[in-house]
Amino acid sequence: MTDIEDLLAQVQTHFASGQFLEARATIQEAFDLDPLNDRVREAYQNVYLAHGIRLSGVARELRRQEIDARGRPGEAFEDSDRVKAVFREVLGAFDKVLAANPDHVKGLSLKAEALFRFDRANRPQALAAYDAAIGALQRSVPAGSVREKGERNLGMGRRRIERPCERCDDTGFCAECGGSGWRTVLGFRKTCEACLGHGVCKRCGVL
Repeated sequence: MTDIEDLLAQVQTHFASGQFLEARATIQEAFDLDPLNDRVREAYQNVYLAHGIRLSGVARELRRQEIDARGRPGEAFEDSDRVKAVFREVLGAFDKVLAANPDHVKGLSLKAEALFRFDRANRPQALAAYDAAIGALQRSVPAGSVREKGERNLGMGRRRIERPCERCDDTGFCAECGGSGWRTVLGFRKTCEACLGHGVCKRCGVL
């Protein structure tokens, strides 16, 4: 039978060398063998939290590229199946973290961000995840400056998404150029001055 200590050492080696797929496979093997082991659970959370964070950056960059490559100003934008799949994998990674520790504050807050960034129709679920993060923080961190700072940061994140953005009709895209990043004036194409060519709403940016 494979030794848990050996598996944990392999996870560290894989992670340090950037072999993230191998790290996930190994920690999953350790978790399946001994899901109640505290060290295994901690490593499991850390591996999948890092995986979710990395994939979130991938999803946002893919979306940025698609926004840059979109067609005419005002043309409806929708994420490709590829971007949607990556966002679903992001959420799956954070769900793995929360399966091991339902009170993982960072996992809850990052899941809230990912839910909202993926689709604004997920606003109620994202707000619920922020509320769960605040509750977890209050249960796990003693009253004092550290907890107060954490509550402020989570509260700020929650307030950013709790109301639809009036500036862009809550689409997340620049209302001036429709998300294309450019405008046509007198037949000439020019960079949109409102979003500086990025195509996203300056107030609530979809990225």
